[in-house]
Amino acid sequence: MSSLPTRPPPPPPISLSASPAFPGTPKREVSPISTTRRSEDDVDEWDAYDDPQDTLNEAATPSRTDSPPGFPNFSSANIPTAETRMVVALDYGTTFSGIAYLSVASRQKDQDLDALADDIRVLQGWPTHESEKVPSEISYSPSPKGCRQWGYDIDDNSRVLKWTKLELEETRNRSAELKTLAETLWGMRSLDLSEDAVIRNDIPRHLAKEPEDIVKDYLDNIAEQTLEEICTQVGRRVADNIPIDMVITHPAKWSDKALNSTYRAVRAAFKADLFPKIRNFSFVSEPEACAHYTLREALREDRVNFRKNDCFIVVDAGGGTVDLASYKVVSLDLDKKQFKLEQIGYPIGDKCGATCIDRAFEQFIEQKLGPEDWEKLIETDSQDQATGGHSIIKPKLRMLHGRFEGIKHQFDGKDQKLGFPIQLPRGIGTTDDEERGIMNGAIKITVDDLKTMFKHSLDKTLVLIGQAATHIQIIQKLKIRKIFLSGGFGRSPYLYERVKAWGMTTGIQVDRGDDCWSAVTRGAIVKSLGVHTSLPPMIRPCPRHYGIKVRTQYAPYNSHRPSDVDVDVEGVKWATDQIRWFINKGDALFPGKPMVSTYDCHWSMKATHFPAQNGTGRAPAQHLGSMSQRFDKRGGANSMPPPPPAEVFREVVFVASSADEPPTRFAAINKGRDAVVTLKCNLTKVPETHRSEFTNKEVGKFYKFWVKVEIHVTEKCEVKITSGGKVLASAEVPLGESDISA
Repeated sequence: MSSLPTRPPPPPPISLSASPAFPGTPKREVSPISTTRRSEDDVDEWDAYDDPQDTLNEAATPSRTDSPPGFPNFSSANIPTAETRMVVALDYGTTFSGIAYLSVASRQKDQDLDALADDIRVLQGWPTHESEKVPSEISYSPSPKGCRQWGYDIDDNSRVLKWTKLELEETRNRSAELKTLAETLWGMRSLDLSEDAVIRNDIPRHLAKEPEDIVKDYLDNIAEQTLEEICTQVGRRVADNIPIDMVITHPAKWSDKALNSTYRAVRAAFKADLFPKIRNFSFVSEPEACAHYTLREALREDRVNFRKNDCFIVVDAGGGTVDLASYKVVSLDLDKKQFKLEQIGYPIGDKCGATCIDRAFEQFIEQKLGPEDWEKLIETDSQDQATGGHSIIKPKLRMLHGRFEGIKHQFDGKDQKLGFPIQLPRGIGTTDDEERGIMNGAIKITVDDLKTMFKHSLDKTLVLIGQAATHIQIIQKLKIRKIFLSGGFGRSPYLYERVKAWGMTTGIQVDRGDDCWSAVTRGAIVKSLGVHTSLPPMIRPCPRHYGIKVRTQYAPYNSHRPSDVDVDVEGVKWATDQIRWFINKGDALFPGKPMVSTYDCHWSMKATHFPAQNGTGRAPAQHLGSMSQRFDKRGGANSMPPPPPAEVFREVVFVASSADEPPTRFAAINKGRDAVVTLKCNLTKVPETHRSEFTNKEVGKFYKFWVKVEIHVTEKCEVKITSGGKVLASAEVPLGESDISA
């Protein structure tokens, strides 16, 4: 399997080209909506519909992979293959990430996989640190100390990118994009791009990277460390010669866009160059993985007294999200420690993890310090203010967060009269202010302050638990026996006490295992083995890029060729012969779930080119003399209208390319390898509800016809042009299964 191509950067505003696929044919170019007046020649064009949802619609959106509610009993038939293989589980988290792995020998295929799960190993040997997880942080700053600049091993004076996982979920509208651009330009005003900065290797590379790129760079390090661990444990020869299946965990509420970006980043990092036999990739939700491991361990340690039809809730409280899954015990054998579960409803969750406490801590510090010292703390006077829209923490604030971590992890909500003093960085808080709690260069945090910082996360978590409990008790009319707390935030004593107090009011016990931090990765391995559960579906990479021919506003920095430039009557330059890709090679394809990309747009036409209207919105009845004659079998003649005039037809050129780096120009398409399909649409078929009438001084009356381009990829690829749910044109092209890397 080759490395995945980098996702092409988003182009500037575009419009579709209605040019036929063959050279020499007259072109109908497409221009974007403009609020300026337009000439007569410019009206009869294809226009991009400036819909507020464009950013959402243009992204490829694979369907969510919610697991089925039923979980069958384990049997040897659940094992995907009989040969020796290795299963690797990745839990890429907002604040911390982890890896677990298990070698499954062919001779064990008929053994009890429940017992085999005892051999699951968790990677703990990270650079400079021994731990079940590693911080999800990376820095592109140079390190004079020679630090690896990721995880635990980041130099003190570095720009650190954190919480990048949450950026995968974000859908930026135009106002958010403009805000990010403004912040970046404001920060870049003092950016140091001198020769000295180049020599120091201190160029802020994050400015040119999307969140998916940063996640991939971070996971490159995770993959290298995973390979080193596997080679140490089983030998390089084994690692190079046995199949490796990978299971990836994700939050309960995770958008299709985020799932796809996660998949692309993981496949690009865990590539064939490192793992020659890597093959299958699958997804499992974090609370689901956590549930299977947590209950299994609770039964083994006799921490539960479940009976048939009892229910339990798993709360996976992490750094970015808190996710819940609810289950009913369908059958239970306490002697054999075996069970069968049925999922109740679907997992739920919210972005109320421990990062909310960190943000509340920053707000507290800003309020206490005042503007002047706060500016010093976040280092706004430094040469590296540009963030590129990413979450970046600089050395002084990073140091303060490090000192707060111990307090956050130990806080149990109990009264401590002395409070919790935190030493401020040098040069900040130099003037004592008892009212603000600043004394001797330290700031005091009281118990009430900490409760305020925890409030949002705890309240949201309890609301989620209440929602899950209500569904089980009121709607399903079942009994909840236990709530299991898991995840990094789940280790918080204060969260545990609050959830336990909530449970006491309804007679529900609360349990928290000793290894709750690694429960997700361990549970993902259990899920991948099919232990008391169905197997997760395998994900395939999309074998081609799919897009349409367009024209886009001319920009020299986009390498547009002067020969492709067309100037409209208003003097606007357009680069013709361009391609806009909507679904990319390497995107995630889920079994039985289509990947869909849509694009809303419209055509314009002068009223004189459209068949005459009679005021009813329908073409008027035509005179007999204008009708053509058709004779039936009985010799009679039937009148029928002539075919529609050529002016009412528009064409869309659809392209499918299997190139790793897709061309940006239509002329560069490999006609022998790539598929090109021209769809012809009759505008008289557009419903009246999707046709609008306009008038301007230059051309008089004209119409706009609102349509949607839809691309569906499943076992095949289908492109449709629709309007108001009515299909105007459609075509299918082969998916190109032979292009999928094994």
